[in-house]
Amino acid sequence: MSPAVFICETKNESPDYIESLAGHLDGLGYEVYSRKDLCSPAGQRFMADRPPDDDRVVLVCPRQLGRSNFTGILQPEWDFFSFRLQGEAKALANHIHSEVIMVTWGVSRASPKRKVMVIGGGVGGVYAALDIAEQGYPVVVVERDPSIGGIMAALDKTFPTMDCSI
Repeated sequence: MSPAVFICETKNESPDYIESLAGHLDGLGYEVYSRKDLCSPAGQRFMADRPPDDDRVVLVCPRQLGRSNFTGILQPEWDFFSFRLQGEAKALANHIHSEVIMVTWGVSRASPKRKVMVIGGGVGGVYAALDIAEQGYPVVVVERDPSIGGIMAALDKTFPTMDCSI
């Protein structure tokens, strides 16, 4: 699952810069698309045909257009980020990534739209909760006992090494 990043190419920026920015964002796990006319109806159709995997859309353009310019293609539940096309490509890619990650974890101006509940705080439930949380979802673990660990917490030795289980 990755956000969709749309980079608006301009006459002022070199193709090498755009390619470098796209490469850095791709390396951070984003689906990257670049095009010259994202503000036009054809550009908006281009964006609409490439929806994000995880409800996050990033626009990088020289004018830093807002959400209202793309109301026809953005779903209300999508988080929308707009960044000015400026500065060194790697630094801009890292700035975009840090902003998107902050929102994913609910630290900034928006919160994630999906939440996950894991029933059972045993070893399997805890591992599942950690794996899901690493993908950016808020997780709630529900356990009926006062402590986590399930049956594993009741054991004093584990096979095959017979190490202490706690």
